[in-house]
Amino acid sequence: MTSIQEQSRKKGGRPPTGRVRKLSKSVTVKFSKPSYEALRLRARKANRKLAEYIRESALNGEVASGHNAETIAIAKNLIGMANNLNQLTKLSHQKGFHETHVYVVDLLRRLKEILGEYRQASPKSKPCGIGRKEDAT
Repeated sequence: MTSIQEQSRKKGGRPPTGRVRKLSKSVTVKFSKPSYEALRLRARKANRKLAEYIRESALNGEVASGHNAETIAIAKNLIGMANNLNQLTKLSHQKGFHETHVYVVDLLRRLKEILGEYRQASPKSKPCGIGRKEDAT
């Protein structure tokens, strides 16, 4: 070691800035088979190891969200209502459907209102099944 490195070590200081440090954290990421194969191919084309390619992509890339706050709020409402509906379905199996029928009909009515609001907010893009004629509930 050079005298600067020795002095730094003796004082308990950090190693000089030009020195590479060992990684202190590891992260496990799971990919679907097609995504994994696509990443392997891109890493091979870039002449990089897969870990290097993923690290550089993550640090140098930008992530853009295609969803606005209104769309996210609608999605959260739908998820919450779906969870409630699942709970009520379980309850109806335990206590009988007639006791929970009113709650289920109310949830379906609220779901219909949210879907109507969604249609008004984005008339150009309609998700699959939204544009079809609905059954009366």
